[in-house]
Amino acid sequence: MYKRLQELGIPAVMTREDDEYLPKEDRIERVLDLYDNSPGVILVSNHINAGGGDSHCVTNV
Repeated sequence: MYKRLQELGIPAVMTREDDEYLPKEDRIERVLDLYDNSPGVILVSNHINAGGGDSHCVTNV
């Protein structure tokens, strides 16, 4: 998804690129550090294979 957003000219940032566990508060803090709580930011949280690949996860900030 990251590469596709770049291809479309949509600014995108990866907050992590490995299998690192972060509590929800730390994930939110990383986004806020990058974008300073800007109202024009959409956070997409992908959890590929989370829970064995059959579960869905949505993170609200």
